[in-house]
Amino acid sequence: MGRNVTEEGRRGARAARGLVTALAAIGLAAALAAHGAAAWVRAAALGGAPAGAAPCAGGAPCVGPASCAELSPSAQRGRRIFHRGALASGEPVEGRLGASGAALHGEAAACAGCHGRSGGGVAEGGVAAPPLAPEHLFSADRPGGPHTEATLAAALLEGRAPDGRELHLVMPRYRLDGAPLADLLAYLRCLGRDADPGVSPEALRLGAALPLTGRFAAAGAAARDVLAAAFADVNAQGGVFRRHLELVVADSADSLDGARATMRLLDQRVFALVGSVWSDGGDDGGLGRADAAARLTADEVPLVGPLGAGLPAADPGDGVAFHLQPGLDTLARVAVAHLAGAPARAQALVVVHPAGPRGDAFLRGARAEAQRRGLPAPVSLPFDPGRFDAAALAGAAARHRPRAVLLAGEGDELSRWLAASPPSAGPRPAVYAPAFLLGGDPDALRRAAAARVLLLHPGPLDDAERLAQRALASFLERHRIPPRHAAFQASAYAAAAVLVEALKRAGAHLTRPGLIAALEGLRGFDPGPGPAITFGRNRRVGAYGASLGAVDAGSTDIAPVSPWVEVVP
Repeated sequence: MGRNVTEEGRRGARAARGLVTALAAIGLAAALAAHGAAAWVRAAALGGAPAGAAPCAGGAPCVGPASCAELSPSAQRGRRIFHRGALASGEPVEGRLGASGAALHGEAAACAGCHGRSGGGVAEGGVAAPPLAPEHLFSADRPGGPHTEATLAAALLEGRAPDGRELHLVMPRYRLDGAPLADLLAYLRCLGRDADPGVSPEALRLGAALPLTGRFAAAGAAARDVLAAAFADVNAQGGVFRRHLELVVADSADSLDGARATMRLLDQRVFALVGSVWSDGGDDGGLGRADAAARLTADEVPLVGPLGAGLPAADPGDGVAFHLQPGLDTLARVAVAHLAGAPARAQALVVVHPAGPRGDAFLRGARAEAQRRGLPAPVSLPFDPGRFDAAALAGAAARHRPRAVLLAGEGDELSRWLAASPPSAGPRPAVYAPAFLLGGDPDALRRAAAARVLLLHPGPLDDAERLAQRALASFLERHRIPPRHAAFQASAYAAAAVLVEALKRAGAHLTRPGLIAALEGLRGFDPGPGPAITFGRNRRVGAYGASLGAVDAGSTDIAPVSPWVEVVP
């Protein structure tokens, strides 16, 4: 388990420490025996394998099962320790550099950071993180001889090599009890030979939960066709590391939550999800989104470019869902940033928002940006979802004599707000609202144009975006896909582009943790339609900014009001 001394290689030096600590944190023999691992370690130390084990392919010493296509629950927990530095409880692994050096926690202490995702070892900056694959760790040809239970315990807990010398200071001294240690051992038996569900030498199975029946069937079919066509283009070029991409679609029916469909896809052993419906609330037929989210997290299944109702409530900071568009909190921050450049700062800012996580995120973003810019705290006017009393809320907002109103919602709230807003003798307050609240109703467009509503658009409104939209139109025409449900098609297209790029960066030895790490490494990646994408270890929303537009009264098109406005994450 190592530390980051580069990204993969920079973690290099710290991870020589990686395994060796993992094995010792206990009174090793008893814990391993309790988990059936002691026999494996003893046999491996002699260069052999436990009784009944089949020889491994290629003549390599076999110290684990001949097939690692399906990891045991224990090995899955061990893989999380190795790749992410996290225990089964979610708590971070802990270690120290040297006898009393700096503490390492979580991913900074993950074995893969220094030793590589397949345990091949890394040499950098004069420090070698040795290979940890079983055929190296327990080989009779290993310099200094194969490890034993006692030498591993000494290395992991005390940082001492089999010959008694002290290991390099970048090798952490870990704190692990018996169960995590046994889990790590179970995974090490398959290190370098493990295969996640949906991965084979020839193919990669990817899933999408999409509504193919019910109210949203046309939108779901539009997204499905785009994903299938994007993967067909990749396959025509030979796939990704010679693996063809296979799309498996599960029908989420009337749901834009997709919990049931997501669970079915996991049962069908897909490797990852892409362009799959997913929202920040709701319940899917008695099976809550939280249940599906828990399983995605436990199995470390990446969800790239989720689709759904509106935008994410806020950046979760970690997890497996990688959103391509800014959250509602970011849109509110952009509105306040735009306001901050104009005079009359002392007037009130009113936020009208639904009660619940999404509306709370919108309010939280407005308040955070106002505080950052030294503006008065916005006034909150919440309403119960589905009970939007436009006249009452507009009247309440007017009593504050606001400089501007920020409006969030889920449906036709913007149109109803504009219809109910009381006439004003003086200048009317500016109205900011997410662009997805603007429907295509001619009356709503006319009112939005008259009120000069400022629409918060989660993508660019510039020449580059127009070129990207033309490229998408050409792609649709080439694949004979009719242009419809433009937002779903554009989102699916961008999600496929991001996923394929991350798959290429993840390498031939593909694992879910490896794909997550590759996604975290994306910086300024252009997926086509939509904003450039940047993720990170604690960043799961790809863009922090928005464009402002307004309805052009002459054409009812959205005309840009300002260039892309970036805010600080």
